[in-house]
Amino acid sequence: MRKSVKKLISILCASATLLALGGCSGTTGGGSSSSSGTTGGSPTPSNVTDSSGAPSGKAQDVNVLTWSNEATVVFLKGIAEDFHNAHPEYNLVVTEVPSAEIDSVIQTRIIAGDIDVVSFQTFSRPQEEWNASSVDKPAWQDYIDQGLLTDLTDQAFIKNYNLDTLMGNAYKGRIYSLNIGTVGYGGMFYNKKIFEELNLKVPNTWAELMDICETVKNDGRYAVVSAGAGDQWPLNIFANAIITANYGEKTREFGQKLLTGELRHTDPEVMLVYNCMEQISGYLEEGVSGISYSDAPGRFALGNMAMYIDGTWSWADIDKAGPGFEYGYFACPPVEARSDGLVPQDAIKYDLSFSVPTNAPNGAGGLAFLDYVSQKDVYSKFINAIGFTPTQNDIQLENAFLNSMSDILQKPNLNSEMLIYGPKGVGEYGAGQFTFFYLKTLGGEFDAKSFAEAAEEDFDTARKALESMG
Repeated sequence: MRKSVKKLISILCASATLLALGGCSGTTGGGSSSSSGTTGGSPTPSNVTDSSGAPSGKAQDVNVLTWSNEATVVFLKGIAEDFHNAHPEYNLVVTEVPSAEIDSVIQTRIIAGDIDVVSFQTFSRPQEEWNASSVDKPAWQDYIDQGLLTDLTDQAFIKNYNLDTLMGNAYKGRIYSLNIGTVGYGGMFYNKKIFEELNLKVPNTWAELMDICETVKNDGRYAVVSAGAGDQWPLNIFANAIITANYGEKTREFGQKLLTGELRHTDPEVMLVYNCMEQISGYLEEGVSGISYSDAPGRFALGNMAMYIDGTWSWADIDKAGPGFEYGYFACPPVEARSDGLVPQDAIKYDLSFSVPTNAPNGAGGLAFLDYVSQKDVYSKFINAIGFTPTQNDIQLENAFLNSMSDILQKPNLNSEMLIYGPKGVGEYGAGQFTFFYLKTLGGEFDAKSFAEAAEEDFDTARKALESMG
């Protein structure tokens, strides 16, 4: 293990790339094989030993690290007593760090070998044989390849989950993170009162969405669409939604072809995305780039805007800001109506996932924690508290908003953020591909066509540079 850790330090210190919170994520596994094992059934607390290998005479801490998210942190701290009652040999200790720091803190704690459970989001864009010369290996993949994340595939609590769902976040067919839930990441909240007043219906095609925008604009009393775009990403998620809405299961192929050059940004299939971005940006609230993300849900809850771009997780903030405010959510519609008769389906991403490092000081306790939160009664309370779509089957959701999303989650696809690559060394416009803020409508320098040309030039330059390096 010491050799693996030293090798990881060398690799990670040589790379400037850390986990992206909305993109790549890794998971860690349980304690060392000598104390907890990495396969088989549930942990055996009676056999727990401390770091010296001696029997524990007092309750040991199970240290859980997560990012700052009020609902998650409050719930985890709230179950500490119940967890201890179920496992008297353990005390649950929850540590939170700001979201912007979680990746570097995870790296530090795994290297130090002083954390039992870490919280990741999603595994995405791995370095594989086909793209090895074009992309760097993400940190989560390094963790697994160096043996620092426990394989959870054969743990008994995995059976409590929908295996097909968990496998979407697996690596080489094995599960290294216990994903608690998914979130919708590709649509808009809408004001039901305004839609009823203006006789608007939820759109099934892009043209219908544009008609809604035009109707609200012509009415003149309400903002058409807004976002908490001060941090850029809350608006840019809609660019990813456009890709997913139009390419669905083919989005993975779309991303691969863009990286290799088989598909170019200036090709009609990709120009569709740029054109849609330009069209919707023309209806965005004036000054949208100055609206902070933290203020955006409350502004929507005031009731004077028709639509609001965000992920489904913001329902709690909207409810808090506007008790009684009536709203709904629809997925980004495709240019062509779906051929299967379904309404537009939302794009999803994996969110909170728990993992136990293989060098965890209390790996058995970490696995006991995963087993505890996987019990149906605890899990049901957890998923309702944090507002995710469950990864276990037959979970009764108490929240009316989450229940209302069943129609748009019948055949969800992974959000394209997880599937779109940029080649190493790509320039500014390629690195910021499908970023709204380069468009003239938001103060940038490009229309849709010139933006696509600039992005393709960056991609092409990067590809040629990589080819010249052999």
